[in-house]
Amino acid sequence: MRPIIVFDFDGTLVDAYEIKRESYWRSVSEVLGLGAEDRALVDTSYARTSGAHRFVQLGDTASALGRTVSDAEREEFSRRYSGYNEAEKDRMKPFPSARRVLEALRSGHDLVLTSGLPHSNLVAEAARHDLAGFFVEIEGGDKGATLDRLRAQGRTVVLFVGDAPHDEEVAASRGVRFYRVGGDSDLSKLPEVLR
Repeated sequence: MRPIIVFDFDGTLVDAYEIKRESYWRSVSEVLGLGAEDRALVDTSYARTSGAHRFVQLGDTASALGRTVSDAEREEFSRRYSGYNEAEKDRMKPFPSARRVLEALRSGHDLVLTSGLPHSNLVAEAARHDLAGFFVEIEGGDKGATLDRLRAQGRTVVLFVGDAPHDEEVAASRGVRFYRVGGDSDLSKLPEVLR
C-alpha cells in the first residue's frame, strides 16, 4: 500500500479563510445577538478553532462569551453559516498551485481529503472546484477520526497538510508530521519539502 498524505480543504487548497471568518461572525452575531464590541473575541475564537467542526467552533465562542447555546441556536447558526458561505462560494477559489501540487504528489502517494465541513458539503465543494479526482478518499466531519480510521486500517500517513492551529493539534495528537499552509507560496513548496 502506498503512503498517504492527508489534506485539509479550506485555507489549505482553497483560499477561503477571510470569507468564512466573515460568514462566521455574521452567523454567530445574528443568532446570539452580539454587537460590534464582541467582534474581537469572536474573531479570536474563530482563529483559534479554524479547521474544527463548526459546532466545536461555536462551542469555543460561546464559552469565551460565557454563554450557553441551545440546540435551536446551534441549528440556526449552522443554517445561516452555510447560507452565507454558499452566497460567497464564487469568491472561494483553489490556490493557483493546488492542482499542480496534487498532481505531483499523487504519483507517489494516495491522497485523502478531510475537513471540518459536513461530509456532503466537502464532497460537493471538492467536485465544484474540480479537485475530487485527485483523492482516493474524501471524508468530512472530523479530521482526527479520519486519521484514526486510516491508521486502524494499517495505512501509513506520512503527512497532514493544513492551515490552522486545530489541524496541527490533530496531527500532533496522532503522531503525524504536519505541514502548515499559510497561502499559495507554502502550498507550492510542498513537493520539494517531501523530496
